[in-house]
Amino acid sequence: MARTIVDEGLKTWEAFASTGQFGYSSGSRLIFTCVTDPGERPRGWTLAGDKSDAETVVAEAPAQELLALLGKAAPLR
Repeated sequence: MARTIVDEGLKTWEAFASTGQFGYSSGSRLIFTCVTDPGERPRGWTLAGDKSDAETVVAEAPAQELLALLGKAAPLR
């Protein structure tokens, strides 16, 4: 499941859950990709829980919480 949010600069971001390293469910993270600016590097924020916890955040968190997590997320390599 993915969800879109709009930041203060009016960029649209897609947020979705991803597995941890090597496909393990632990160490999952939220991935944010910019839909309106493909040149913007995707960002990731690691969760303490597993992928189902990340999916719950995407599905149920208010938009302001997702925007706060986007602000904390680090660019992916």
